[in-house]
Order: sequence, then C-alpha cells, then structure tokens
Amino acid sequence: DVDHRVFVNYETYYMADAAAVANFRQIPWKYSGPVTDPVSGERFQPTAESPRIEHGDRLFYFAAQTNANTFAKDPAAHATPVVPYVGNM
Repeated sequence: DVDHRVFVNYETYYMADAAAVANFRQIPWKYSGPVTDPVSGERFQPTAESPRIEHGDRLFYFAAQTNANTFAKDPAAHATPVVPYVGNM
C-alpha cells in the first residue's frame, strides 16, 4: 500500500508499518540493497557518503558525484529506467 512503500532509485521497498517507513527513511542506505545509478547504469551498494538527490517522491543515490551533477541538470531524462528492447524471442 502507498503508505508503506519507499522508492530508492528504481527500487521499491515495502514496510510493515509507519514506524518501519520512518526508520528506513532516516538511513535508507543501511537497509536498501544494491541500486542502479540512474546516469551510468552501474549497480552499487549506497553508503552514507554516496551522493544523493531527491526527485519527486523518490530518493536517488549515485555511484559518483559527476553522475549526481549530470542528473541534477536534467532529472526527467534519468528518473525513469530505460529497459532495453530484446526483440522477439
């Protein structure tokens, strides 16, 4: 349900209750798994030192400050994941 979910990069995390949501929001890097940098596509585990930007209702972590700077210039270009087309299988 919408009251018990948190978005980090392209990942969605669901919590049991409001207290868990509040705890997750305080230190999301501690509880999230690896995420995808929205600029470089690199998978990495965010830390307290990872660059981050809030955009819309989502928190984005970046593998490098240069990626955060690129995102900040045009968030709409990076906020939605690009899914490669694999054609007919």
